[in-house]
Amino acid sequence: MKSRKELTSDEHLSIALLNQSNVIVHFVDNGEIADYGGLIELINDDAVKINGMYYTKRACRFYLR
Repeated sequence: MKSRKELTSDEHLSIALLNQSNVIVHFVDNGEIADYGGLIELINDDAVKINGMYYTKRACRFYLR
């Protein structure tokens, strides 16, 4: 499987938002995919909104698709 770039900081997430990059969301605890890809709609201190759903930064990891 091709390695994906993890978005590890608020700066990475902001750049993905500005570039309208497709982002995949994985749960931290089990690695399962929470969202198969979408554009970031909103970023706040605790969460990232993708495809109308909020994913907490604490519980999820974000990757470029």
